[in-house]
Amino acid sequence: MRELNIEFQEQYKRLDKLCRDMYSSSEGVSAYIQDMENTPYKERQAVDNWDAVYKKLKHARWMRNQLAHDISIDTDFCDVSDIEFIKRFYTSILNGNDPLVCAYKAKQSAMQTQSPSHKKNNRKSIGNSHTPRKTA
Repeated sequence: MRELNIEFQEQYKRLDKLCRDMYSSSEGVSAYIQDMENTPYKERQAVDNWDAVYKKLKHARWMRNQLAHDISIDTDFCDVSDIEFIKRFYTSILNGNDPLVCAYKAKQSAMQTQSPSHKKNNRKSIGNSHTPRKTA
């Protein structure tokens, strides 16, 4: 199990570096998690796996902290699925399909469906329905 713990730590470091570079911050994965927490609920709803990724990411950060500070590297702690999650999440960021990007894209798409001309037409029709008619 020592090998899995070491591999997990290496993959986490790689992900943390990517997040530090992405945010220009020393916080790394914690900055990504904070960004997820600060995302409005309505935007989160547009991403099917938001909650699952959020929970797994927080768990991965907890695991990393346990390995770094509390648990012996020789303890049976990590398994292959933990490492695979970190790798998939890293790849999702590189491919632009991580939860934050997906929420942003969904928000942009929703805004485009309500184009300025559509909003203007809605205002005219609302305005016309409330305007009194002239009688002859």
